[in-house]
Amino acid sequence: SSQDFYEKSEAVAQQPQCPEYFRWIHEDLLPWRKTGITPEMVEAAKDKNAAFRLVIVNGTAYVETYKHSFQTRDIFTQWGILQLLRRHPGRLPDLDLIFTCGDRPNIVQEYYPSANAKAPPPIFSYDGDDATFDIVFPDWSFWGW
Repeated sequence: SSQDFYEKSEAVAQQPQCPEYFRWIHEDLLPWRKTGITPEMVEAAKDKNAAFRLVIVNGTAYVETYKHSFQTRDIFTQWGILQLLRRHPGRLPDLDLIFTCGDRPNIVQEYYPSANAKAPPPIFSYDGDDATFDIVFPDWSFWGW
C-alpha cells in the first residue's frame, strides 16, 4: 500500500548512514567531482535532447518545457519531485536540473575523452550505461499508470 511505502521512506530517511544504493549516485556524479557543475554546463544540457528543466528555489518547483515527452514521463517525473518536496519540506536544496525523457542515454563518454576535456553537460535520464555520462533517474511514469 502507499502507506507502507511512506513508512519505509521515512525509515530510510531517518537512518544515520546512506543506504548502499546511494553509491550509484556518487558514481553517476563522478564526472563533475573535480569541476563541479556550473550554470553554463546546465545550459549546455538543453541541447542534448532535453525535455524539461526543473528548478527548485526555497522549496518551490518551477518547470520549463522544451519538448513533448513520451506519454506522461515528464509529468510523473515532476510529480515525483513534488512528492519529495511535500514529504520532506525544507530538506531539498535549491536545484537546477535538466531532464531528458527518452529511452536512451545522450551524453556519450567518447566525446569527453580526457581529464583536459570540457566536462560533460549534466542531464538526468531514465537510462545509462558504461559508455555514457547521463545521470540515471527513476522513470516515475511506471508508478503513475
